[in-house]
Amino acid sequence: MRAVLALLVAATTAAHAQPSEPADPADTPIFKPSVGHDIVVETQEDRSTANIAAIAGVAGAGALLGGLGVYFHLDSRTQSDKVSAGKPTSRPWSPADQAAGDQAASDRTKAAVFYGVGGALLIGAVVAMIVTDPGSTKTVIHPHTAIAPTPGGAIAMRSWSF
Repeated sequence: MRAVLALLVAATTAAHAQPSEPADPADTPIFKPSVGHDIVVETQEDRSTANIAAIAGVAGAGALLGGLGVYFHLDSRTQSDKVSAGKPTSRPWSPADQAAGDQAASDRTKAAVFYGVGGALLIGAVVAMIVTDPGSTKTVIHPHTAIAPTPGGAIAMRSWSF
């Protein structure tokens, strides 16, 4: 640690020990611009009301059809439980039992269709939301600093361009 400190002190004194020539006032520019770090501003664009309404409508229709699928699914399960072989009733198969089995099969098919269409609409709404993303815009601001000597002092200036 002492060696590093001694090396830094030696380098600093060696750099300052070299004689420097005084600057000629005629060679000193009046305006010394300095460029700072750029400022980047990112602005998220807004979705249009029509876009939001269309996506919400498609998602709402998908949820509604999914709800109908749940209704028909539960109705199918109820009808199927009435004639299930898991619950023997010790009575012969009747036309009413056949109608309940047919109703259960019909409701099961309707539930599958409503689940499929509702799910497809929900996936479509998510895809539409991704595809129609309005994106964002970036604005880069370039700050500039300048110091200008004046008789009896100096002027410091700061400007931005974008």
